Amino acid sequence: MNRKYTRSQFTKPVKAGLTIVALATLFTSSLQAHEDTHQMHRMMAEMKMDNNMNHNAHEGHIMTTEGKDPHAQHKMMMTDVSAKDKVERSRHDYKASAVTMLNQNGKPIDIDKLLNSDKPMMVNFIFTTCPTICPVLSSTFSIVNRELAEAKDLTMISISIDPEADTPEALQRYAKKFEARENWIFITGSVEDSITLQKAFDIYRGSKMNHEPVTYLRASSDKSWTRLDGFPSSDQLISEYHHMKMGH
Repeated sequence: MNRKYTRSQFTKPVKAGLTIVALATLFTSSLQAHEDTHQMHRMMAEMKMDNNMNHNAHEGHIMTTEGKDPHAQHKMMMTDVSAKDKVERSRHDYKASAVTMLNQNGKPIDIDKLLNSDKPMMVNFIFTTCPTICPVLSSTFSIVNRELAEAKDLTMISISIDPEADTPEALQRYAKKFEARENWIFITGSVEDSITLQKAFDIYRGSKMNHEPVTYLRASSDKSWTRLDGFPSSDQLISEYHHMKMGH
């Protein structure tokens, strides 16, 4: 009886063919779902590892709701592809504050003099324990720093918005992590001076947990600042540099 049934199935090749295709499709879909599940688990493990590494640095964070992730807004921004690809460009006449802060070597720096140079510069605001936005900004700066190694006139500056944690020693470690060259300067100082400087560049948002990804560029002290809100690529920043050099 079973043999007869089996033979009858093979006498209908079209139907059998459809069955095989259906099974193959189902099998392929199952494999893809399995792979997607593993990919999700890997991503979750990486995020968990990253959060564990930064746990001690964030013990002082205030949570308005028990269990709420203080980086939730930033993580949402990072996973939003359209937001990451969107860069808004604008021009501004920012005035640097007349304050004295410290570089990563502990040397006092006149900020007004540093930011009013007659040479091209790129500036961003970061903090070293940030697990989301800042690593992206710093990685981009690192690539630009390497790709424009021959641009001796360019100064790159990263200013801490968490100076209490970002001591000169912490900034040295951070600079080493991103392979910063001599023309990439890291700035820290008092909380008051950091806030004053953030306000001067319209980047202060009340808390480091609310900071936004912004990059500033200027050709010289007699030019306006170009403000890039978002995550410009290294190619975009390099292009901006060459435009500055041509006087645009």
